[in-house]
Amino acid sequence: AMENIIENMDEIDRQAVNILINAPLMSESEMKYAIIQLKRIAKRKRTRERKRIIDILDYWADKAYLMSMKS
Repeated sequence: AMENIIENMDEIDRQAVNILINAPLMSESEMKYAIIQLKRIAKRKRTRERKRIIDILDYWADKAYLMSMKS
């Protein structure tokens, strides 16, 4: 099941989900930087896939949650 979650994601998705999974361990300054990174990555994906940024962020949050529950 975990393999299916990862297989269906592209490299941009994997990068963003990895940031989200590590977020609970981040300091405040690391978290601020991570948010900037996530917005930048979401803008790249939005341009490519014509989706709203909020939908992209929701998708990543959902995948990160599922992966953290499986591990």
